[in-house]
Amino acid sequence: MTAPSDEVRTGREYPRTPIAGVAAVVLCEGDILLIRRGRAPMLGAWSLPGGALELGETSAEGAVREVLEETGIRVRPIDVITSIDRIHRDATGRVQFHYVLVEWLCIAGEHTTPICGDDAAEAAWVSRQDVFSAAYDLGTATLSVIQKALIMAETIER
Repeated sequence: MTAPSDEVRTGREYPRTPIAGVAAVVLCEGDILLIRRGRAPMLGAWSLPGGALELGETSAEGAVREVLEETGIRVRPIDVITSIDRIHRDATGRVQFHYVLVEWLCIAGEHTTPICGDDAAEAAWVSRQDVFSAAYDLGTATLSVIQKALIMAETIER
């Protein structure tokens, strides 16, 4: 796995069209997998693992690949939680980044220690209680996705 950097991947900054991507709410033993972003957009922020889809890849396959690349954790995709738009504008108001993300609920095979790779500067298992604390500053949209995932997971566990 390659070391993270603050470089932007070619073609992702100031795109002509939105970029299709995925993110994953990964659950295991009551914990949620988070990463600290190692690249723009959101450099240094805590987030869900995810990234752009590759050509010919389904969103489920992309979620599995992204989690593995960023954390070394193998997951099983369960179901789509929702989709969200991530639009970041520069100081002039021009769209600098635009991702349409398919958010997946995934289950980790085992509670192993994450190994950072790809564009993750850090990765950690976080308790359900702590993920909603200010320490991770996940933002309303991400916290809403996590809440929906937890509700979905409860129905699966029953």
